[in-house]
Amino acid sequence: MDQYQQDDFLVIENATVHHFGKTLFQELNFRVKKGESWAVLGASGKERTAFLETLLGRTSLVEGRIDRPFAHAYKEEQRKRGQVNSFRDLIAFISQKYTFKNKSNQQNFYYQQRFNSSESEDTETVGAYLAGVESRRDGYWDLDKVIRLFDLDQFANKSLIKLSNGETRRLAMAVALTKNPKLFLMDMPLTGLDVQTRERFDEVLQAIMDSGVQVILSTTAREIPASIQHHAWIGEGKLRQNHSRDELLRLEAAHMHPQELKDINFQRLLNKVNRDAGSSSVIQMKDVSIRYGTNLLLDKVNWQVLPGEKWLIKGHNGAGKSTLISLIIGENPQSYANDITLFGRRRGTGESIWEVKKPTGFVSSDLARFFPPNQTCKKVVLSGFFDTMGLFKKTNSEQEALADQWLKALKLSHAENLRLQQVSLEEQRFCLLARAMIKSPKLLVLDEASQGMDEQQRLRFKWLIDFFCRQTGMSLLFVSHYSEDIPDCIDHQIELTQGRITKNTRK
Repeated sequence: MDQYQQDDFLVIENATVHHFGKTLFQELNFRVKKGESWAVLGASGKERTAFLETLLGRTSLVEGRIDRPFAHAYKEEQRKRGQVNSFRDLIAFISQKYTFKNKSNQQNFYYQQRFNSSESEDTETVGAYLAGVESRRDGYWDLDKVIRLFDLDQFANKSLIKLSNGETRRLAMAVALTKNPKLFLMDMPLTGLDVQTRERFDEVLQAIMDSGVQVILSTTAREIPASIQHHAWIGEGKLRQNHSRDELLRLEAAHMHPQELKDINFQRLLNKVNRDAGSSSVIQMKDVSIRYGTNLLLDKVNWQVLPGEKWLIKGHNGAGKSTLISLIIGENPQSYANDITLFGRRRGTGESIWEVKKPTGFVSSDLARFFPPNQTCKKVVLSGFFDTMGLFKKTNSEQEALADQWLKALKLSHAENLRLQQVSLEEQRFCLLARAMIKSPKLLVLDEASQGMDEQQRLRFKWLIDFFCRQTGMSLLFVSHYSEDIPDCIDHQIELTQGRITKNTRK
């Protein structure tokens, strides 16, 4: 007699799960019926991700069982045909870590390449990339349907490396859906999406489920899609099913302890900003326009940031936020053709790229993927002294000691010898924050830096930014689609729409 019931879709019973020799889950139980889709929440982002990885079979089952009845008939059919097969053939998975490949099928991009019009031609356009996608299974979803569902036509001619985080997310989900899966796993699918796209996501999700695809996604209590009727909470290695939304909100709130953050001592690591006597502004832009071919990304932008000001930069996916940031951090070669002054010095007056970068610390949601794979967390922090994507110079004992202190203060000492790609998304972001702060910047630029973190880590990140700004007096540029992530110190904001500043106010 089969161990599963006729209407079972996925079953986990009394499972003990290991990963890299460590216990992830004990006495794990989870039962999904045919036709059900689930939202999985939890206090730890690492634990939520690990649970989805377990469903995908990327962890080790030590005790108990994991059964996937949805794949039984398919596997038997493929076996009779003599075809190599796996239950994974029927699963699509969208993680928070993504990579691009160039036309040579190599993933060797560097961060500046997205702003270099000639070199970015080595990457395919969205349209060409989609045309090359092959579905291994017949089903409802073809390219025309997914392009319409995710509204991809509008940037079909855009290079892959020039996509915003939100646009990349939509493309990744579209490509995954062409696989015509029976199970679609989504790790924080709303991460990086602007307000308009998040509002439409429930409609997209409902269309996916109406086609017969079952969805299991990780999310937060505030972002549970209305179309998902089944909810679970994972914590301390166990999963509990069928919580109400109100219960999940209470559970999430109970695991957020801002008072613990105040025990962190950064006082000896932070230095007051020494403002240059001759510098009346941090940033001054006059009629700045940036164009790639026929695409106008910034259109006659006029903007001034004074020392000590804290700015929120808002705008829809593809509005020009990242392009604006690229001019400030010295990554965009078109800055020389525009009237841009940074820290009182006009761009293009003989300064080196390193002089441009030195006063500015920078963290973005996708920065980690541009570091070489052999870089440890400590090396990444140390690279902040040299503004390089990785450590390629010899450091002195004083620099080494300061990196150790930052890692300790951010509770990352355990990760100093781990490669950046080995640690969790949250740990990566705090490591990059240490890299930005280790040189005592005059300006800190955060481009969706806390997106994808769990609720407690986002709160911690927000508290730290407020604390750093108060203690140092540095200027801040903050980009986020989430109002709850905005630090309290923000006192100004601009909003971009199709490359133009449509709002410039004091908050």
